[in-house]
Parts: sequence; structure tokens; C-alpha cells
Amino acid sequence: MPRIDRISALHDDLLVNILSQVPTKDAVTTMVLSKRWALVWTMVPKLEYEDTSKEGGKNLWRLVDKSLQLHKAPVLESMHIQAERQFTDDADVGKCVSYAVDHNVREISLIIPSLILPSQPKILLLPSNFYTSKTLVNLTLSCSALVVDVPSLACFPLLQTLALLDVVFNDESSHARLLANCPALSYLHVNRYYSDNVTRFIVEVPSLKSFTYTDNHERYSATPLVLDSPRLQHLSIFDYGDLGSIQNMPHLETAYVGHLVLQPNDKFLRSFSSVGSLHLRLMEVACFSAINFPRLMKFKLHLFKPSFSELRPGYSEYCSLEPLMLFLHNSPILKVLTISYGVGLYYEDLPLSWNQQSSVPGCLLAHLEIFVWDKFGGRRRQERECVEYILANSKCLKTATVLPGCYYSLEEKEKMVGDIKSMYRVSASSQLITHSDSTNP
Repeated sequence: MPRIDRISALHDDLLVNILSQVPTKDAVTTMVLSKRWALVWTMVPKLEYEDTSKEGGKNLWRLVDKSLQLHKAPVLESMHIQAERQFTDDADVGKCVSYAVDHNVREISLIIPSLILPSQPKILLLPSNFYTSKTLVNLTLSCSALVVDVPSLACFPLLQTLALLDVVFNDESSHARLLANCPALSYLHVNRYYSDNVTRFIVEVPSLKSFTYTDNHERYSATPLVLDSPRLQHLSIFDYGDLGSIQNMPHLETAYVGHLVLQPNDKFLRSFSSVGSLHLRLMEVACFSAINFPRLMKFKLHLFKPSFSELRPGYSEYCSLEPLMLFLHNSPILKVLTISYGVGLYYEDLPLSWNQQSSVPGCLLAHLEIFVWDKFGGRRRQERECVEYILANSKCLKTATVLPGCYYSLEEKEKMVGDIKSMYRVSASSQLITHSDSTNP
């Protein structure tokens, strides 16, 4: 009995939808199935190219070129190009992008990892029609050979999501011109390339709701970030440079800040006073002790030690626990507190500053429900006293997790666990979790 080809009998629109769900390379191969399939793939509105060959990128760019010559869809929803290996001279990125823009593309993703570029990479420029796309909504550019040269008449009226990952800007103001001409931009992700031609990165986008920023410059050559986006709700920053020009974030809900510098200026954190959830990775805690956080409900502090080359007399101030107590006084409705105090064994003999508080922070008396202290150093008397103080005064506590540092021996950890379990908890119904026992009440 002959087989019945039910798929070929489907309507063209349904077949096109099916082929839109697979990589373009696979969609193109269907043209050899029969005359019925010969032109179906040419109408797919999504083009997705990924380099999976062992011959570098040569086959990838040949496929891109040939498929674009045959492609007939009047409107292109998306174009995704990802090269995993050698970047070859066959690549004509500008031609691909120009084709996509001419076909009213809504999404472009161009990812060419820096490591695969030759020692003297070809400079890539985006076509002029790209900078006046009236339909582009989502854009990802990731290639250190790509030079973003924004003309004065650039305009992206519908662009909502933008990722600039390791790209190079033609001049100091190209990035600012680009952002200034994206009136609908809501989500921005920037990963700075170490030689991107920008010495002061400016983000002034009134519509922006989410911003992720990583500066890969070395610690002593980092550049300042200027941020002024009043509608911002979510912020993630990892930076070694000056953050003193961050301001105007009254609607901020969540924030992550990795700022690994000695003696950071507290000016930038004053703009975070309205945040509801805050995660800080710092080398000292004094920078936030004088700031009020009236809306803060969740806080995580990851404290790092400096390297030996950065260690100088007076390092004990970085280990001080007193600013943490001042912070608790200034966070009246805090419910979740997580501390990762990774000062390490090398600094165990340095004194920790800790004095019994004259008054108990209001968040301990009426709000704190979850307390976590990771990398607990039981040998430090002041650190033990600080944990004891929090456990003894947190009346609403539901869960307390105190985990000894992984650098201690098993015998030392067992002794620490015993000491932790013996600490008084004013909230008798709270659950205590330690490194060796995750279920004991």
C-alpha cells in the first residue's frame, strides 16, 4: 500500500510556519523533497544561521549569501546570525543587515565572538539604512570588529530591546546618539569592550526600565558611567570605575551592584535609596552605612577581601561590622538579610570592629524573617557576637542559615556548628540551618 504524504497536502501558510521553527539550513534542505517543497522555504519570515561546521565560517556565510538570493518573503520577522569559528572574508554582514532592514525586520541578532576573529580583523560597518529602521524592535550586536558609527539623523522609533556586547564605537558620542534616538527603549544590555573608544559612558534614556552594564576595563583604567533614567525599575552593574554620576531612580525595584574598589564613594548608592531588593558585591561596607533605605525588603551583601598587593595599614576598617548595624537601623522594613563575609583565613588575625548596639534596629524587632550568614568565621569573636546579636533580637525570624567557611577543616566546622546551635534565638519557632544539618529546628 503506497504511503500517503499528508504533510505535503497542508496549506502553504502552515508549511511556512513549520519551517520557521527550524534553522534556515534545515529549512533550505526541504527544497529537494519534491516540486511541492521547492519554494516553500523561500517564504519563511524567520532566518536563523548558526555555524556548526568544522570548516570555520566559510560554509555559514556561503549559506547566508545563497539563501538571501532566493528568499522571497515580503516581510522578515527576524534574522539571527551566530558564527562560532573562523571569521572569513566571505562574510558580508552589511549586505545581510541591509536586506533585513529593507524587508521590515523586527529583530536582528548578530553574534560573532571576539576570540574567533583573526589577528588583524576586518572592520565591519553597518549599512546606512540600518540606522533609520522604522520596524526594528529587538537588536543584539556582539562583535568586537563591528564599528557602530551613528549618524546625526539616526532613528529607531520602535526599538525596545538593545544589547551592545563588545562592540566598538566610532567616536566618543556615537553610543549617546544611538540611545538618544531610541524613544521606546525599555531594556538595555551593555558589555563594554576594553578598547571601545568611549571614556565616559552616558545613558540618559527616559523610557528605560531595565539596564545591565558590565565594564571589562581593568581596575585602574575603568571609565565613568553616567546614568539618568527616571523610569528605571531593574539595574545590574559590574564596574571598577566611577559610579558617582548615577542618579534619578525613584522607581527602582531591584538592583545588583558589583563595585570592587577600595574606599568606594557612597554618592552613587544614595540614588538607590528607593530600591526594594538590593545585592551588593563590595570590598568594604562603610559606603552605605549612612544611607536610608525606607522601602528595602531584601538585601544581600557579598564582601570581598582585597588582594595582598592592595592590602595596606588600617585594613581592619574594611572588616568592620559596625556599618552593617547602622545599615540595619536605616532599613526599617527589611525582611531578608544575606551576608557572605569572605574575608578569608589570611585576614583572620586582623581585628574586627564590633560594639554592642545601644538600641535594636527596628527591622530586627518587627520585620526580619530570613537571615543567612555564609562563610561564617567562627574563630573571630566579633563575628560570632554579631551573629548572636541578630539571632537574639530578630523576633519575627522564620529561618536562620549560618554556614561555616569552606576553608575550615571538618573538625573546625563541627565545632562551629555546635557553637551556632547553642546561640540563643528569641524566635523560638524559627528554623536553624547549618552546614552539616539542613533540617534541624
